[in-house]
Amino acid sequence: MLTVEAPQISAPPAPGPRDRAVDASGLAYLQIDRAGVIRDWNRAAERLFGWTRDEIVGQRLTETIIPPALRSAHSAGFARRLVNGDSDGLGHAVEVPALHRDGAELRLSMTVDSLGDDGFFAFITDQTDVHRAQQELQRSNTLITAILQHTTAMISAKDLAGRYLFVNGEYERVFQVTAADMVGRVEADLVSASVAAVGRAHDEEVASTGSATTVREEIPFGDDIRQYVVTRVPLTDPDGSVYGVCNIAIDDTERRRSEDAIAAGEQRFWNTVNNAPGMLYQFRVEPTGEASFTFVSEGCREIYGMDAAEVIASSTQITGLIVEEDRASFVESITLSAQTLEPWVWRGSITRRDGSRRWLYGTSRPHREADGATVWDGMLLDRTREQHTEHDLEAVRTDLEDLVGRLAVLSLTTAAEPTPAAALTSLIVPADRAALTGLWLRALRGERADALLTGTGGRLLVRLRPHGREITVSCFPLSGPS
Repeated sequence: MLTVEAPQISAPPAPGPRDRAVDASGLAYLQIDRAGVIRDWNRAAERLFGWTRDEIVGQRLTETIIPPALRSAHSAGFARRLVNGDSDGLGHAVEVPALHRDGAELRLSMTVDSLGDDGFFAFITDQTDVHRAQQELQRSNTLITAILQHTTAMISAKDLAGRYLFVNGEYERVFQVTAADMVGRVEADLVSASVAAVGRAHDEEVASTGSATTVREEIPFGDDIRQYVVTRVPLTDPDGSVYGVCNIAIDDTERRRSEDAIAAGEQRFWNTVNNAPGMLYQFRVEPTGEASFTFVSEGCREIYGMDAAEVIASSTQITGLIVEEDRASFVESITLSAQTLEPWVWRGSITRRDGSRRWLYGTSRPHREADGATVWDGMLLDRTREQHTEHDLEAVRTDLEDLVGRLAVLSLTTAAEPTPAAALTSLIVPADRAALTGLWLRALRGERADALLTGTGGRLLVRLRPHGREITVSCFPLSGPS
C-alpha cells in the first residue's frame, strides 16, 4: 500500500513583499500541498477559522475546516483533480460551507488557483451573515407574498403617472384581469373616466403630500354599485422621494347593508390588525396633560412583552421602559407633534421587564378632538434585528408600503464600483447587459437611473439610486417568465 509522508516543516524564509501583502490582506489566505496538508495561513484566516498559523500548518484540510458530512466527497474530488489535472473551478469564486474551530458553521466565498507542483492556494471571504440575511429575506418575501395574495383587500401599486406596477390576487379576481396584463395600464382601462378621475385625484394628493389618506369610494359593477374604503400610502425610495402610491381597498358594501356584514367586517379588520407587523395603537393626551392608550394591537406582546390590557391600563408603564438617553427625544417629539399637529416620528430603544433591549421605530398622525384632546393613530415597529446585524433594512416592515417594496426580485445597497454589481448582472440576459452598463454609468455620475430590461425570468424594472459612494439597486418583475 502506497503511503504519502507529509514533508518535514522547516522555518519559513524571511517574508518578501508578496508574503507581507498576503499576511496583511483582509482576505483569508490558505495554501495546501498536493497531499492536502495546509502549508500557509494568514492572519485573516486565523480570525476567520479560529486556528493560529502555528496550530494549523501541517494539519490536513479535511480534518480541520471541511464539515464532516462533506469530507469524503472533498477527498474524492481532490484526488480526481490530482490524477486528471482537472482545472474546472480554478480562478473562479465559489460558495462553500466550512467549519470554525468551535464547530460553528460558516458560509464562504472561495477563489482557488494552482501552484503547480506546490499545490493550491485560495483567497476566502466570509459570507455567513450575507447567506443568513438572504435566507431571512426569502422567508420574509414568501410571507409577504402569501399575505398579499390571500388577503380580501384589493391591493395595487401605481407609479406617479398612474400606471400600474402591481395588483394582488383579490384585485385580479374582482376585475377579472391578470397582474401581468395590468402592468403599465391605467385605472381608466378598467372603470369609467369619471370614476378613474376621482381615484387619480386621490393618488396625486397622496403623492404630492407624502401622507397616507383613507376615503370611501364607489365603483359601479354593472347594475351594482360597490362601496370601498380605500387607504392610499405613498411609496418612497430609500432617500425619501415618492415614486408611486399603494392602494388598499376594502369592500365595505355589505357592512352598510346588514349588521351581520358589520360583524364579519370587524372580525376581518381585527385579524388584519393583530397579524400586521409591529404594534398599531391610538394614543391620547387630554388638555390636562393626562396620557393614555385607548387602543393597542396584539403586536404589543412582541415589542413590550406585555398584554394589550396592561398597556391600556397604564401608559406610564410603557414610557418607563424607554432607556434614559432616549426619553428626552421621546417627550420632545410628542410635545412638538401635539403643538404643530405634524406627523410624529421617533426612533429609540426600550429595556423590557425581562432585561432585553429593543430598538423601535414609531410613526403616527395626530388630530385634535372637539374637547381639546390630541389623538395619535399610528404604529410601532421593532427594529432590533436590523440594529444588531447593521444591515440597511430601514424601510423594511414599516407599513404596507414596505410589504410592496419586498416584492422586488433584487434589493441591495452596494459600493459604487466601475462595473454593475454581480448579483444585478446575473439577473440580466446578455443581450441587455450593454444597456445595464449604461444605466450603471448614469448612477456613478450621481443620477437616478431607471430602465426596463430583460431578465433571465422576464421583463424587469431596474432602479438605481446613488447615495454617495454606494448605489441602491431594486429590481421589480413586470411580467411572467418569457
